[in-house]
Order: sequence, then structure tokens, then C-alpha cells
Amino acid sequence: MATTTTRRQNLLELELVLDEQELEMLARNCAARRYGRAPYDMSEYIALLIRQDDARVRGRIKSISANRCGKCGDVLPVESCPCNGDSQCWVTRGWHETKLSV
Repeated sequence: MATTTTRRQNLLELELVLDEQELEMLARNCAARRYGRAPYDMSEYIALLIRQDDARVRGRIKSISANRCGKCGDVLPVESCPCNGDSQCWVTRGWHETKLSV
């Protein structure tokens, strides 16, 4: 997915490359989220999804930060660790707890 960006009036204009199926899903969901009203504008819909995801990821990070790495004992999430690769190190597999999934 290649993108280009342009700044204008405190906004960042982003060119997004979507395949036909993704574009159909986007158009369908812009309308489905506002039955009986005008559909969301695609950029508005994407901006709302970004805000929703930000809230979810911050909540997830807050939740896992109550735990510690099984190897080094650092508070989660650990971004880098010399123990990476060890099965007890959170960095080895822990990132799966924060990744996007379909």
C-alpha cells in the first residue's frame, strides 16, 4: 500500500491505495454506519476508524502494562530487549498482543 502526503491548512492530505474489494467495503460501510442518513464521507469514516483504533490500542497497552516480561522483568510492553529470542521474553512473541487482526 503506497501513499503520498501533502500538507494544507493544518491537515495532512494522504493518498491511499486500496484494491477494488477494499474500496467496495469502504463505500458499503460508510453507508451502513448511517442508515437513513447521508453516508459518511470516506475521509471522515477513515479518520473515525483511526480514532477508534487509537482508543483500543491505548486501552490494550494500559491493560498489559500491569504485567512484566517473564525474562527481564520490565513492565510491558517492552520495545527492545537483549533477551529477544528467548521463549520467556515478551519481545519474542508479545507483540502479537498489540498487532492488528482481521
